[in-house]
Amino acid sequence: MKQQTGATMIEVLVTILVLAVGLLGLSATQVMSLKNGNNAHHRYMAALAAHEMAERMRANPDGLELGSYDGKTVDGSETAPTCGATLSCSAGDLANLDLYDWGQVIDSNLPAGTGEIARAGRTVTLTVSWNEQHTGADRGTAAGGTENSSFVMVVEL
Repeated sequence: MKQQTGATMIEVLVTILVLAVGLLGLSATQVMSLKNGNNAHHRYMAALAAHEMAERMRANPDGLELGSYDGKTVDGSETAPTCGATLSCSAGDLANLDLYDWGQVIDSNLPAGTGEIARAGRTVTLTVSWNEQHTGADRGTAAGGTENSSFVMVVEL
């Protein structure tokens, strides 16, 4: 009987090739999972920030009636109000403190985050926008950078 030589070497090379392709697919799945988990965390933080601001506005109805929150946009670059150190703040000062705190929360938790308030009567629209990692087409190329995302909450106060 003739002995076959070299067949095991080809089998080993094919096995290594199949294993390498499988590991590459597994690593791509892991990267997508990490991106999606990070994006979900950003969405949660945006929702939390919007809910917090709605509650702050509910707690300051006089500031809401004065229009102290109307049409405001925050991005974390606002200057700190001096009202926070004392207990005697006016409704407008408290609204400025709320906006400052909201801007700090958004800036520290969301990449390129901004918050916007629009009011029509008793209906308030809170919009939190930020940049998140792109997970759609071109995700593995240089064109797959970030995309703008936003969370919009409409509440009646």
